[in-house]
Amino acid sequence: MRKIIALIIILFIAAGASSWLYFNNLTATTNNATKILNTVPSNAALVFQYKNEAYFYDIFKKFTLFKDVLGVATFEQLAQLKNILIDDAQLYASVDKSDLFFSLHKTANDKADFLVLAPLAQSFLNQYSTAKFLSLIKTKYTVNVNNFNSYEIYTVKLPGNKLFYFSLLQSIIVGSFNLNLVEKTILQQTIANKLKTNEFNAETDRNKNAIANLYLSFAKLPDFLNNFSKYKNPEYTAYLKNFKAYSSLNINYQSDAFMFSGITTPDTTQLQYANIFLHQQPGNLTLSNIIPLDAASYLSFYVSDMRLFQLHLQRMFGQMGVLQKLKTQINSIAKKHSVPIEQEFLNVLGKEFGQAQLASGDKIGFISTNNSQRLSFLLSTISTPLSAKIARFDDTNFVYYFFGEPFKFFGRPYFTTVSNYLVVANSATALKNFLAHYQQQQMISLSPNYNHLQQYLSNKGNIFYFLHNKNSKAIFKDFLSKNAYRNFKSENFKFDNIYGLSIQFSADKNKFYTNLYLNKLPQQAKAANLSDSLYLDSLTQQNKN
Repeated sequence: MRKIIALIIILFIAAGASSWLYFNNLTATTNNATKILNTVPSNAALVFQYKNEAYFYDIFKKFTLFKDVLGVATFEQLAQLKNILIDDAQLYASVDKSDLFFSLHKTANDKADFLVLAPLAQSFLNQYSTAKFLSLIKTKYTVNVNNFNSYEIYTVKLPGNKLFYFSLLQSIIVGSFNLNLVEKTILQQTIANKLKTNEFNAETDRNKNAIANLYLSFAKLPDFLNNFSKYKNPEYTAYLKNFKAYSSLNINYQSDAFMFSGITTPDTTQLQYANIFLHQQPGNLTLSNIIPLDAASYLSFYVSDMRLFQLHLQRMFGQMGVLQKLKTQINSIAKKHSVPIEQEFLNVLGKEFGQAQLASGDKIGFISTNNSQRLSFLLSTISTPLSAKIARFDDTNFVYYFFGEPFKFFGRPYFTTVSNYLVVANSATALKNFLAHYQQQQMISLSPNYNHLQQYLSNKGNIFYFLHNKNSKAIFKDFLSKNAYRNFKSENFKFDNIYGLSIQFSADKNKFYTNLYLNKLPQQAKAANLSDSLYLDSLTQQNKN
């Protein structure tokens, strides 16, 4: 009996020791990842992290989306780095099983480059110093050394006379094909005294065990995207400007898509529209059933409690200093038409609303209703008919008052009602075109390619954004500078292989569960010559803002 008890005690001790070692190792890994993320220059909008292990390269060896999205030139640069650090047996030991990080930065007008951060492996440092890594590099490549702000920057001449620059910040290799990026990283570390410089968070259990992670700063994305725009302050990134949040997402392997899921943490101290939805439960997203096939993009919202949504929206209007003006307008409408319009309108609202931008550039708003007949009657009292199916609101800011930012663009719109939806637009022609698509059942939800994308996403959420690549070409052309558009259309990129991008947010207390999906066109769609798209090359934007 004593032997059995002794054996049990030994097993418990062994199990406890193993658990301690395991979680201690996870903590060390997480701390290392956090340290590296804090080394990334503060203007980074995107950081990609992956485990430098053989199975990562095996899984993604036939994956072509990296080349399609990053471009042939950037992909070849990454291949050269892989030849140095990964494919060379001696140098590979220096980063064996380390997590490698790649951040993307604007470097000049219409230009961007990446920064690579690779921590030297602990197993390597246990045997050697950082000087050993440098000596190994020098035995294989021509290396020049220059001093910069008390650090040494090494220039490696690669095949084809391509220059790669790197420095060692403690035990982290920081390198780029752009010298200024390396210098900026060094300056940031010395000036900021190594304080945290960005909001990226690696401290999640999902991140520790994932083969690859993607970190996004929505607050930094507009500045990065606008670097390639012909406009100084383009309207197309307006929603992103007002979304202060960061995402920590894990990759889910899909052979023809980038598929990420994880957590988005909004800044709840900021006055921003998305925060209203943190107080709502996720629900079934069905707005795609009414979105026309020629949509370039659409943004939809789901609220589980419309009264609570209105409470938070009006609180936000109050903080913005516009509530009193809007209230006065609604009260004026009610008095003029002798109808308690606010109360009555709320009673017929459904749970979904949103906005689509068409390939032509026109924008259309959609609002679901739970009583279409009652809605039609209410609207008839506050509008003037244009035709049998189309009317126009008599007053401004009506839909903006009830739904906020996505409807600010629709000052005094035209509208129609179909099925269980109120549909608004600033152009009667846009509504006529929509009605024609609707009558012919040319809806995006009936597209095989859209359904191919949709099968990988949750049916429930609070905020959903979709971008149709082919239908957006005229909009891309209008947004991008000439140089950026020329590069976008060049053989360097294969954007024509991509069908669309979607991102979905589902509220959970102070955060959003997030799914991000970018997929290639299914093979059958290529064979059919993209027949589900109504995009025509002759389309030009008719509604520039």
